[in-house]
Amino acid sequence: MPLENKLSIVGIGPGSPGLRTFAATRAILSADYVVGYKPYLELIGDLLPGKQVFSSGMGKEVDRVRMALDLSEKGSVALVSSGDPNVYGMAGLGLEMAPEPSKIEIVPAVTSFTAASCRAGLFFRQCVAAISLSDLLTPWPQIETRLSVATQTQMPVAIYNPKSKKRDWQMLRALEICGSREILVAKDIGRTGEEIFFSSSDRLIEEPSLRDSINMTTLLIILGRGTFRGKASFESALNLVGIGPGNPENLTLEAESTLRASEKVFGAERYLLQIGGVTSAEKISHNGPLADRMTDRYKEAAQAIKKGKRASILTGGDPSIFSSGWRIMEQSALPVHVSAGVSAFSSVAARAGAPLVNDFALLSSAHDPARLSILAKAGFAVAVYNVNGQEIAPLLEEIDPTRPVVLAQDVARTEENCTILTAEDLMATKPSGFRFTLLVASANSHIRDGRIITKRGYENKYNY
Repeated sequence: MPLENKLSIVGIGPGSPGLRTFAATRAILSADYVVGYKPYLELIGDLLPGKQVFSSGMGKEVDRVRMALDLSEKGSVALVSSGDPNVYGMAGLGLEMAPEPSKIEIVPAVTSFTAASCRAGLFFRQCVAAISLSDLLTPWPQIETRLSVATQTQMPVAIYNPKSKKRDWQMLRALEICGSREILVAKDIGRTGEEIFFSSSDRLIEEPSLRDSINMTTLLIILGRGTFRGKASFESALNLVGIGPGNPENLTLEAESTLRASEKVFGAERYLLQIGGVTSAEKISHNGPLADRMTDRYKEAAQAIKKGKRASILTGGDPSIFSSGWRIMEQSALPVHVSAGVSAFSSVAARAGAPLVNDFALLSSAHDPARLSILAKAGFAVAVYNVNGQEIAPLLEEIDPTRPVVLAQDVARTEENCTILTAEDLMATKPSGFRFTLLVASANSHIRDGRIITKRGYENKYNY
């Protein structure tokens, strides 16, 4: 591939232009060629005039990657993936088929399950897992094992691909495994016909008409340990804005417009610096313990709203994933507009390659090494937030020593540090420091050309 040419695997978010990042827009607008699944290309039609566009239908993922690689010999290419490329997207297959994975750019994006959570005011404070019920690429026994493992500790679970016309019994089985739980049903997030409501596993089991309304564009989020449910609104004078991890290009169009419309913006000093030139609003930071800081931000925001102003409170990454944004929701008498952002785990995964394109789990801290081991042995990729250097060895002691892992710090910032090694080799480095994200790659992963390559199972269905 000539050096001036580039292949970018671009996440376009769930569908709405408002949930598209500036980085995705840049990658598509700067490309000579755009390749993608036809319905996804229709979602970015505003970016395609003047482009040479190549589309294909469902089940043609291998053909799309091959076409993108061939076109990259002629010019720059954007291979489009809905949602985030590392969340059941094109990153895995793209890197697997690429002769030089290190030359492929992965552009992270807002994931569908976090977008749905933000719309509904749902926050994950301790953990969450994502599992696809499609057994086209993953054998059903493996899926059922992962559902059982997540259920054992009452983890919240985001279920992708719950039901299709030809595959309708898996959802019922999954609901039976998870037991009696509250469920968020989110259909066509960010697209025409979007529908979001809370229900329960019992009701879905008992009401065939409700199950019939669920299809492949529906997400089921099973609530569990550490979830918080607040009152959210599509529009409000009080806004909770996820600004993504570090680089301003990770901002969504919705986040930018929300900040521009705000008279006051509250947040940590590093977040206020990150959104620097985005808004002319008064920017206010607070000191002290976290709970006190959030209370002070809310009180001042509420005072501004009483005076007829709009206010925004910033979170890093995505508000629904381990942020303190739930503290704002807990205090607010008003519904809050929650603006989704690119999650830290998405940014780390994109930097490392394709470490979590299969089922994965997120943990908010390193306090439970046994759970990390259990999840990894079941085939999950696992991202652990807020890890200190001395916690690395205990976390990896029971992990397959050949399993690829990532140790990342300040990804998407100028001081970025990202180490990609096997578990055994990372332990041998005896890392020191604070505020790491540790990512243990999915099963069936390996390191090639400095990137993590993960097989999703396409090799069992297609010849490439």
